[in-house]
Amino acid sequence: IAEVCMYLEKIHQTDISEWEHNSNYEIWVDQMEKFPYELRFLRAYFYFELFKTYGDVPLVTTTLTNAQANNVVRTPAADIVKFIVDEIDEIAPHLPISYATENNAEFGRANRVAAYALKARTLLYAASPLHNPGNDKAKWDAAAQASKFIIDNAKEWGLTLSKYADLWGENAFFNAELIFGIGRGASNTFEMAHYPIGVENGSSGTCPSQSLVDQYEYQDNGQTFAQRYPGSIDLNTVNPYEGLDPRFALTVVKNGDEWPSNGSQKKVIETFAGGFNASPKYGATPTGYYLRKYVDGAAVTTADNQVTRKHTWIIFRLAEFYLNYAEAVFNATGSANDATYGMSANDAINVLRTRADIAMPKFTEDGAAWVERYERERLVEFAFENHRFWDVRRWKKGDKYFKTVQVANISSNLQLTRSTVTRQWDEKYNLYPISQTENKKNPALGQNPGW
Repeated sequence: IAEVCMYLEKIHQTDISEWEHNSNYEIWVDQMEKFPYELRFLRAYFYFELFKTYGDVPLVTTTLTNAQANNVVRTPAADIVKFIVDEIDEIAPHLPISYATENNAEFGRANRVAAYALKARTLLYAASPLHNPGNDKAKWDAAAQASKFIIDNAKEWGLTLSKYADLWGENAFFNAELIFGIGRGASNTFEMAHYPIGVENGSSGTCPSQSLVDQYEYQDNGQTFAQRYPGSIDLNTVNPYEGLDPRFALTVVKNGDEWPSNGSQKKVIETFAGGFNASPKYGATPTGYYLRKYVDGAAVTTADNQVTRKHTWIIFRLAEFYLNYAEAVFNATGSANDATYGMSANDAINVLRTRADIAMPKFTEDGAAWVERYERERLVEFAFENHRFWDVRRWKKGDKYFKTVQVANISSNLQLTRSTVTRQWDEKYNLYPISQTENKKNPALGQNPGW
């Protein structure tokens, strides 16, 4: 933020006229005209990250001396939200919808669509219980309209919903659903971190829990895994994963899957006790599952003949705004079937549920049953995309979702049972604490509740 402020204050001092005969001069001039708007987008994005993490934070839009920086006070979260929204409204018209047709065609830069996506997400967070304890319907209305604006303009902007499997992998950076993402050059570091123990150079990484698996629904009737199999499961006689939401198989590696997909390392994964990829091997999955989503199975991690792949980490994608809209319009109208805004909450969710590669039963619920199923849908759709950690906090439902975690234990004779891991939860965890180091520098910052 300090660097953005410094740039914005000094850009008018820049003179590149002496290079006017350079073949790239027009490109440079064009870029310098856009840089301030791109940087203001980034500053607004950074402020959103601070807002969702800490709530009230100092709002600084100029460069500061050390003495000034060590005496700033925190600005109320509502004013941070207003700053973000006002900035987006001002800068978005100056940003291109796409850079593909600009003088120096590039992908991945902050564009108008990313700006409106930031506005919509910010307004959803601002309307949520953590920041809207009085349940002000006007905040939900603003969030609904901001997400609907993206949905209504998606086609014109060149956005389309993609196959779920195409959201990551070698070509994901150019996926037409991606609004804003972080593209990275070819590597296999992520695969080394997340391939199962037993796969050469695999380190297990982040392992999906049984709690996550339990939330996936079956395609025939919408029943969840936990509802259909609440007790122990004999994997010799039944395949409980058959007929699950296709997003499960694209997200989770389970016992018996062939993984990774590259020919030189492909093998049948064994997560039962004593199995090739299981305990007692050091570092093996503690949950009974391994991660598939974001992991490129075509990457080869052997000592010799390694294969690297490009990766793209999603920040905004079109599907988010269908679910953001659904949540906002439900809370604004009090019904999942109210089409006052031109599309009901259930209609918006069902656009995602009826994608050709997903084909899940439609939402018809309302009321409390809708809320429970919506929160499950959001977990499944955005698994490992950095939403759940923050969603549960803005909903103030950590006590419901974060106090216990179910893990799968698969015995050597393939009996699957669940065990519970208990974790601490306190309402103060909804916001991060202001660090002691920063408070020593500047006691005026104060502290968040409970810390």
